[in-house]
Amino acid sequence: MHSHTKLLTAGSFDVKLHHLLIIGVLVLAFSLSFLIRSQPAEYGYELMEFDPFFNFRATEYIVENGFAEYFTWNDDKSWYPHGRNVSSNSQVMLHTTAAISYQIFGGNSSLYDFTILFPAVIGSLTVIVIFGLVRLFAGTTAGLFASLLFAVSLPIILRGTIGWFKSEPLGIFYALFALYLFFSGIRSKNKKIAFLKIIFGGIIMTFAMGSWGGIQFFIIPLG
Repeated sequence: MHSHTKLLTAGSFDVKLHHLLIIGVLVLAFSLSFLIRSQPAEYGYELMEFDPFFNFRATEYIVENGFAEYFTWNDDKSWYPHGRNVSSNSQVMLHTTAAISYQIFGGNSSLYDFTILFPAVIGSLTVIVIFGLVRLFAGTTAGLFASLLFAVSLPIILRGTIGWFKSEPLGIFYALFALYLFFSGIRSKNKKIAFLKIIFGGIIMTFAMGSWGGIQFFIIPLG
């Protein structure tokens, strides 16, 4: 069967065999990434290290008190004796994104369990973003290889395992998504779509910078 054989039609879109192959490889990449990132759960389903507990507490504050209270919160349990203005010197987008995601997708799970799982899920979803970004410049096959390589990249995985509720997984996800929007907007022949993608890319890049300080280096490719 030829890869461009039409299987069915959904509205004006023809679903072909190669579309199913792309979806299959991306599902494989996501599953592989998630399974590798979930290995630390064998030693306990808990948050690890120190920062994830603070990030959990800040996210919990949003869920229990709302965003207005969070942005005026002076944490009297940090930086004795004056406390800490959390929203002015921490990864605000990590806390807000996790809180919103929990309210939408949390279901009956506890916030603690949700934040344990959050970095592994976001890190694994990034394989789809990297596919789209590489596909812009090198084609579908290269994009699929990139997603598979990203899924098993040890330096990336080490900073985004289950329980690692810190800034890197979400920051990388946002930054790569922003780069995809920028570059696809530049390459778009439709000026309205290009404008919207670039503007939205700028917003997402701002989210990325509010998630992880290392995102400043992602701005270099934009030059």
